[in-house]
Amino acid sequence: MLPSVSSVIEPARAKVMEQALERLRALIVTGELSPGEQIRQQEMADQLGFSRVPLREALNVLADQGLLLHRPHQGYFVAKRAPSELAQIRRMLQLLEDELLDSMEWPSPADLKELKKLNQEMRKHAAAAEWTPLMRKNRDFHFKIFSLSPHRVILDEVHRLWVLGEPFIALRMSSPEARLRTVDEHDEIIRTLEKRDRKLLVSAMEKHRASTSTGLPPEL
Repeated sequence: MLPSVSSVIEPARAKVMEQALERLRALIVTGELSPGEQIRQQEMADQLGFSRVPLREALNVLADQGLLLHRPHQGYFVAKRAPSELAQIRRMLQLLEDELLDSMEWPSPADLKELKKLNQEMRKHAAAAEWTPLMRKNRDFHFKIFSLSPHRVILDEVHRLWVLGEPFIALRMSSPEARLRTVDEHDEIIRTLEKRDRKLLVSAMEKHRASTSTGLPPEL
């Protein structure tokens, strides 16, 4: 039996929207779209090579996540974040991530293999001129660990906060030294997971968080 037209179209449409979403998010987190800048839909659709329908869907997702502001009759604007807001995001992430680490199950050999593979891919991107794919790998690395916790509500909230904080992570990652340091710190986190030492894991993750502020302007 041949698949219905809708069953073919819907996955394809979702894939295009996801591609538009990742491209837009990359423009925001790397600062190519500045805080407060208006996104002109037709110009952006032409620039990215998408039609306006998946682009608009991606814009709505980013507005729901807090990276964009939607003003009726005006359009979409890149959200501005005050230094005090970043401090609040960091504090909430520290508390909630520690809850996930305290409640998580230890990774299986297959999980550890995947974490090592992700970090190896990050190392390749870290030294490349086009390093932005590292941001997605970094997110995947951390949430592979966080998802070992059964606390799904906390996990969803951590994901939301990560989205809000990614522009600041990207600002730090713009330095090649910071990117390589991040990969080295991930190696240390993997070693603590292999040892199944929760105290060392929490300590390694705290050191990793502190490192993310290195190189940022003092007001952030």
